[in-house]
Amino acid sequence: MLLEAVRGQYNQEQQFPGKAMPIEIRKLSESFAAEIPGVDLAQDIGNDLFAEIYDAVIAHKVILFRDQEITPRHQIAFTERFGKPEIMFTDEQRLEGRPEIAILSNEIIDGKHIGVVAAGDYWHSDISFKQKTGLTTFLYAQKLPRNGGDTEFSDIEAAYDDLPEETKRRLAGQRGNHTQSKLRNPRTEVTREGGEQYYRALHKNGDVMHPIVRTHPVSGRKGLYVSPRFTIGIEAMDDDEAQPLLDELFAHQSRPEYLYRHKWRPGDFLMWDNRGINHRACGGYAMDDIRLIHRTSTRCEAPIT
Repeated sequence: MLLEAVRGQYNQEQQFPGKAMPIEIRKLSESFAAEIPGVDLAQDIGNDLFAEIYDAVIAHKVILFRDQEITPRHQIAFTERFGKPEIMFTDEQRLEGRPEIAILSNEIIDGKHIGVVAAGDYWHSDISFKQKTGLTTFLYAQKLPRNGGDTEFSDIEAAYDDLPEETKRRLAGQRGNHTQSKLRNPRTEVTREGGEQYYRALHKNGDVMHPIVRTHPVSGRKGLYVSPRFTIGIEAMDDDEAQPLLDELFAHQSRPEYLYRHKWRPGDFLMWDNRGINHRACGGYAMDDIRLIHRTSTRCEAPIT
């Protein structure tokens, strides 16, 4: 079920039984991202509280819950409130018995990595290389390195708002070409072991086209839906025109006023709405300095203009 469909269950005029007071919202940056303190995700999230969390996700795009002590069952249950959890990566990179949870980690046990070692190393919006793209993503910090390991976010809606009117007119109706394969993207580098063989196998999947200016189906805000990781061209433009324009848009999205950089603490549970932001893993930690994060996610329908 889509996030907006879930919210549609709740009439804004409805009075929720047992509701005491609105949740507290603490902004994490000037543009977007917020913390909601005092919520225990190991407890039942009733309809009234869920409706407020939902509204906070739409308004702030990135939501943080600190000091969580939850089990995989709790994470999956909370994810399911926003849609059907998707199964990501390979069997050996998922939590045994809980395939909805992907493991992001550099940890090695019995000579093998227990999860995805390097994921999200370039700016992107999750699963933009599919027709049905990423909706919500949820990360729960289990182990953290002593140095590095931050996650950075870019507000693509604020970035669009600030574009010159001439650029907005130039982008109107245009569609970006999104690909999963790093071999087709000169802005990326294949670093994973066996990566070239892996990405060659993806060529059969083909590319998809999405509107460069994406309209959020709930808030109605427009966002600059391109990323260096997945967007390799513009459908109706020759490369000699499209590539400089994409470089300009990528640079614009990464201006400091549109960014929030999250420095993880143990027990952090971070979620975001992929329709309004890009994100990237910042790295910067040694391979023997363990990072272990549990990831769940949901999908939405194809982006709309």
